[in-house]
Amino acid sequence: MVLPPLLVFGPRSLTYDFGPAHPLTPRRFGPAIDLLRLVGAETGLEPEPASDDELLLCHTARYVEAVKRLSELDYDPWGAPEAGIGPGDDPAFAGMHDAAAAVAGGSLRAMEAILSGATLHAFHPGGGLHHAMPSRASGFCIYNDPALAIAKARRAGLRVLYVDLDVHHGDGVQEIHWDDPGVLTVSLHESGHYLFPGTGSVAEVGDGPAAGSVVNVPFEPGTGERAWLSAVETLLPALAAAFGPDIVVSQHGCDTHASDPLAHLNVTTTAMGAAARLVDAIAHRWAGGRWLATGGGGYGVYRVVPRAWAHVWLAGAHRDVPDRLPAEWRDRWADEAARYGDRSLPEAFDDPPNAGLPFDAEQRDAETRSLATAGLSREVSVPRLIREAVDRGWWSPLGTPLAPGEDSSTSGSTAGAPEILDKVDRDTIDRLTLAPRLVANLDPGLLRDLLSSPALSLTLAVDGATAVGLVVSALDDPAASDPARSVLAVGVAPAWRRQALATRMLAAHVERFGRAGTPWTATVTLAERDPVEPLDRALRSTIAARIYERAGFSPEEPDRRLRLVDPGALRFVRR
Repeated sequence: MVLPPLLVFGPRSLTYDFGPAHPLTPRRFGPAIDLLRLVGAETGLEPEPASDDELLLCHTARYVEAVKRLSELDYDPWGAPEAGIGPGDDPAFAGMHDAAAAVAGGSLRAMEAILSGATLHAFHPGGGLHHAMPSRASGFCIYNDPALAIAKARRAGLRVLYVDLDVHHGDGVQEIHWDDPGVLTVSLHESGHYLFPGTGSVAEVGDGPAAGSVVNVPFEPGTGERAWLSAVETLLPALAAAFGPDIVVSQHGCDTHASDPLAHLNVTTTAMGAAARLVDAIAHRWAGGRWLATGGGGYGVYRVVPRAWAHVWLAGAHRDVPDRLPAEWRDRWADEAARYGDRSLPEAFDDPPNAGLPFDAEQRDAETRSLATAGLSREVSVPRLIREAVDRGWWSPLGTPLAPGEDSSTSGSTAGAPEILDKVDRDTIDRLTLAPRLVANLDPGLLRDLLSSPALSLTLAVDGATAVGLVVSALDDPAASDPARSVLAVGVAPAWRRQALATRMLAAHVERFGRAGTPWTATVTLAERDPVEPLDRALRSTIAARIYERAGFSPEEPDRRLRLVDPGALRFVRR
């Protein structure tokens, strides 16, 4: 039985306050925390300020000192901006450093509780200040509490999947962890062409060894819950399967909602709840249940924020969502909501389909373009074998877990001289142990399940009773009279690399499954990498070209749209 999520909230949560006219108002805590308590949540951790040393995990000393100085009572709020603090999004206020440090401290202490095993899940609704940069404030955010929590997990040696569902791009977290291949940042947001902070294009993918550890899906304005949730469900489990996180950190900004005053998406609380439950499932499937959820943006104080936060907590508590909001909650907050312009409160936790809006041609066009963008992001970030298996219905990344006793490490491995098997059936797969990291960081249990599809053609390299290398291909259209064949994966376990094994397997595979005149194709993107020990992006391309060309393939220009996102993408053909 999973205990309810640790709820992080206390008096200091109310002190992060830019003033009565600011959109990010602590007024939202009243109705939201009240609703959380009515669905069963109780505060388990009260935020206190993080230490300077902790803030320095992600921020510069000069910036921390500037925030302290600008927090003094004699500061002129209309003076010249400094370090991003000044008139506009991030005005200085008395006590700003302590208030912002308390937000950071809440997420850091929650992470510590998860790392210690005191809780599996924690929810910090006042956290999620994802725009703050190492040396400047940005977008209502002074200190970046999700990035700090991630840094704490990385210091403990854990690989972190960060999921950002806010309508605004999670630029600060991305920037702070840009060079770390042990952090996979995934942000799904309204396109920066139309909305602050103006970043988050699909082409932002990371650099060097960390190339491929940044994933962005920018949506067109007007995109609704169907396309938004489809992208979330199609992308996140596959990315988690390939990356193999030890812990999940997420940001659940509810400013994606159709009624939010600061943005232009048409998402519903229903879709937000489904996304939160998916993140919970991912945490349990790959990360031992370890999950820190934070709040983030959301400016519908009475109609949206309370319901969205309740959805996140209920997802982590593994409790059903009630059909209706408690009458006592609606009665308690109706008058205050009316004073601030919300003349009626919703009656249910979930919204009507498409938030009750007509689904018109404009929205259809926006969603078509958004889904195309999500597909391009997925092509660059998810290994092709995983994509094809999901798309053709062979396999689900939320399926079979690691088999009991099946090791997921390579410690103690001794590389021998593998034998290449080009006649592989299900019995062969079942009697062999699959070495880890043959395909990304996909664990052997899931890989065994994936390889069982009769639609796949396999060549294995075997050392004793262990499969240490593989080549996988499939016909593009089995019903065609002369179908083309695509290589879906070429993989070698770490201890058996640098022996030209991949080239030997690929040549044997082509000889076994090719016919005279059969066209072969292969596309290599950022996704085709070992996320645990990634090589520099340029070196990856060099190695891939060597393997394919030595096996008789010729290079060909990839799709232009793909190259714009992944300039190192490669395509090979053999006829």
